[in-house]
Amino acid sequence: MHNPLETRLLVNFCEIANAQSIRKAAKNLSLTTSAVSHSLKRLEEDLGCKLFDRNTRKITLTYAGERLHTLANELLSNLTRARSLVNQWAEVHQKTIRIGASPVACQHILPMALRELKESFPGMNVQILTGTSYQLADYLEENKVDLAIYPANENSEKHNKIAIGSDTLEFIVNPLHPWAQAGRADFSDIQSQKIIMAESKSYTFDLINSYFRSYQQPLNPFIEISNEEVIKRLVELDIGIGIIPKWATKSEIANGTLVSFPLGRRKLNRHWIVAHQELKELSFAETLLIGVTQNVAETVFAG
Repeated sequence: MHNPLETRLLVNFCEIANAQSIRKAAKNLSLTTSAVSHSLKRLEEDLGCKLFDRNTRKITLTYAGERLHTLANELLSNLTRARSLVNQWAEVHQKTIRIGASPVACQHILPMALRELKESFPGMNVQILTGTSYQLADYLEENKVDLAIYPANENSEKHNKIAIGSDTLEFIVNPLHPWAQAGRADFSDIQSQKIIMAESKSYTFDLINSYFRSYQQPLNPFIEISNEEVIKRLVELDIGIGIIPKWATKSEIANGTLVSFPLGRRKLNRHWIVAHQELKELSFAETLLIGVTQNVAETVFAG
């Protein structure tokens, strides 16, 4: 059977300990000195021990008082947090969460993540804005979204970021392409290829372009589009060669409709994050969505 201490007595006790004065504590609590003194007496009687040593100038905690002060502060902090969480849970059905996402995140990550979110918060409304990584970073700055899911350089963003995984970008070609016949990508032949890849105003384009420039091979895309499903279909029609993440072509590779090759001697990994506004205190729903997004991304990128 529980025999808990009275919360109000603990609040008064902590204030006395912090102020080292019953009179100052009473003033801080907007209570009379006699009321605070009486609450301390009740607490000491309940516990059966002295919590303070008193002299004419100040009062100091006894050993038991010091231990109780530590426990009481932790307990009161948890109770305060519990109030905040319960308020969030009680109101969450009336709230809207605004999510920014890249086209890939919208197609492959958000659906599963939102299913989990709706099971926990069936009454929550969801608004989704799509855009490139750079556009989504602007949406956060402009307070148009609460969270944004996109590929980014983890070290360059201004916003708070949570890493959710990374994927590896590769060439894809039609099975009849000369590279497929040779069984390898010809890096020296890259300038003559019709390359289909992410649009030039996107982070993925800049990442790929920077990679090839490091090999003195600047790219001149034939088609730019931020839709990896369309890129796959165009390559299957032998309109050009594509650059997309390895996990996105698993079924086509297995079916023999596409062939993939590494971009070069070293892998090109693309990092993904969930970003939110700096100094923002995340709600319970937002924290849950971030955790679910990490799990979904891990599954998706594993292929």
